[in-house]
Amino acid sequence: MVVESVSVLASPLLVFLVLKVRGMAPVDLPDPSMHTIYIVDPADMFTRYMAALSPTAHLREGAQAGFLVVARLAYLAFGAVPGFFVTRYLFALIAIVPAYVLVRRMYGIPAGALAIVALLSSPVIITAWGTDYPDSAVVSYVVGAVACLAIPCRDRWRPWWLAAAGVLLTLAVWSHGMGLVLAAATIGVYLVVRRLRDREHLGRDIVRLVAIGASVTLLLMLASLVLLGQFDFIRPTILAAIYLSKPPQVAAFHSSNPRWILYVAYLLVPPSVIAAFWAVFARKLAHIPTPQLFVGLACTGQVAVFALLQFFGDVETLEMHFFSSTLWGVVCLTLAVTLAELGKPLFASPWARWLPALLLVAVPLAYERAPAVPAFGWLPAGLAVAVIPVVLAGAMRLGIRGGGAHPAARLALGSAIAFVVVGMAGSLLVLTVAPEPSHPALRGIAEAGDPAPAYASALGGSAGLLMDWYQVSAELPSFVGNPTYQGEQLLMWFPWHQLGTLNEPAGMFHDGFNSLPPPFAVFTAGVAAKLAHRRPAEVLLLSTTGGQFATALHELARYHAVLLRTTVLRQGPAVLHAWLILLRSFARGGIA
Repeated sequence: MVVESVSVLASPLLVFLVLKVRGMAPVDLPDPSMHTIYIVDPADMFTRYMAALSPTAHLREGAQAGFLVVARLAYLAFGAVPGFFVTRYLFALIAIVPAYVLVRRMYGIPAGALAIVALLSSPVIITAWGTDYPDSAVVSYVVGAVACLAIPCRDRWRPWWLAAAGVLLTLAVWSHGMGLVLAAATIGVYLVVRRLRDREHLGRDIVRLVAIGASVTLLLMLASLVLLGQFDFIRPTILAAIYLSKPPQVAAFHSSNPRWILYVAYLLVPPSVIAAFWAVFARKLAHIPTPQLFVGLACTGQVAVFALLQFFGDVETLEMHFFSSTLWGVVCLTLAVTLAELGKPLFASPWARWLPALLLVAVPLAYERAPAVPAFGWLPAGLAVAVIPVVLAGAMRLGIRGGGAHPAARLALGSAIAFVVVGMAGSLLVLTVAPEPSHPALRGIAEAGDPAPAYASALGGSAGLLMDWYQVSAELPSFVGNPTYQGEQLLMWFPWHQLGTLNEPAGMFHDGFNSLPPPFAVFTAGVAAKLAHRRPAEVLLLSTTGGQFATALHELARYHAVLLRTTVLRQGPAVLHAWLILLRSFARGGIA
């Protein structure tokens, strides 16, 4: 038992080393860094921008306490980069420990290992864990909660697993809006399954879940007050949802034309896994064991709700990979249950029982040796690849049913299971990492398009430079310093052609909202209008070279600009030049 427990707890590190998992993900949008600032220096943001940005919901990132409280505790205890990895290790354990216990109790220890590998080797989950966007928390909280609700156990242990699920679902709700959607879908499926299979004490358990949710929310509010400086994160969350549901915001982020999905192959993974699951459990529902039934229905229900919100609602649940990634925890758990069900004949053999888990490790290792998958969409290649897991699962199900006891038959069956595991895992991996193909421009596409996720480099990719920029960015708030009074706003000015490199540090202070317009160091009517509207006390100059900083300071001289301090932040090859300028015309007590 001790060896088993230690092995499970150490598995994230082991998989990280064996599979050469990328430690961080590229920051292609400022959204992750908008959360990083609340981890590093939350009071700074609330003090500077509460009055100016609250009406536009641009401080909503600070309300996602289910993620931020955990990440800030790790930052305070360990620092920027070490704290980042401590948080991800915790998220990994939250995902794999309940999943391992669930699958182990259904199929045995080797199957539990299969579940661990399925979760820890997923490029989508690796990428979600790789930034400070809260999908990193939601994907772990939700899969952990689903596993806790599904775990078969004695009656005296059920309240504890139910309580754990309630805690995780509550944290998911207050981490991101997708957490609320997934929690609602999960609880809905749970109530249906309990009503059909185990009605005893259902009312009591519902009351218990509600009480746990309320208690965790209150404790989280207190923790948010102490660690983040904001007690009530519920009202800002509601106001943000109202603001984002307005037509201009919907047009900016949600596509009215659904044809975009035909070019995004990785979104074929959830339906492929669901179809493979039901192909394996193709029998009357009454004959499917309750844990397996709940996992399959939870996955099906979550994906269905996301599809409804995307194509019949106004929420970009699938077209924004920061949102769709939250589905992948339960998708991977469903895949693990499917493979474990197919691998049952091997689990009784002392020689072959570890084969499915080892093969599941071998697939990403093989990909890392030649990580080149051609670009393709749904038609025809995507659908052809997505059908492979379903066909293999269905054929294997029929093969197991008709298998014999003769040694030759057992050998053939074992070989077939190995082929199916590799075929299913390989097909799903190819779908996940396939680049989006070029295609004609489409009408009705969201104005603020989501860049393609970096799933192809999640396995075997390098994160050295990403970690360097994360460390440099985390040092920037200390250089800027805390505001001296409420509403002491800061705007940034930087060369916009460097934004790809500066996404991390500039995103820390919400570059899309708190930046002067281009061109850099040129005083235009747009710069004058932004300064007159926002009246910032300070301007932060950022650049990878420091070029034209003196010119920018000269251009701001009409506002009685004073250079407060300069720095060059370095970490490895990451270099950030910064100047902090005081505009005495706008600072409290300044001159007009």
